Amino acid sequence: QDAREVHYPHNDVLVVKINYGSTQLWRVLVDNGSAVDILYFDAFKKMGLHENDLKPAAAPLYGFTGDSLMPMGMIELMVSVGTFPRVSSIMTQFLVVDCPSAFNAVLGRPTLREL
Repeated sequence: QDAREVHYPHNDVLVVKINYGSTQLWRVLVDNGSAVDILYFDAFKKMGLHENDLKPAAAPLYGFTGDSLMPMGMIELMVSVGTFPRVSSIMTQFLVVDCPSAFNAVLGRPTLREL
């Protein structure tokens, strides 16, 4: 049923929604090439989180173009993925970045491994 709109062969990205408490976060990119989980600052603010909730993050992020970006900080959130009765909930450590994106968050290898 999930693949009913997919035309094969395809190379579409996988975009899902996750739950943080009672908040649904849409447009979450699943990226098995990402070594970190990312939460974009616009989504961070819309979730009602505050900058004083962030822990320091000292290392910059590097993209495939070689550009670097310094995270604002990191935050650990309990996220749930799936629909009842198949739901997995795990603590996820996100790096919060302030840059434009079509997505609200990126789930990378750390969370994919735990799920």
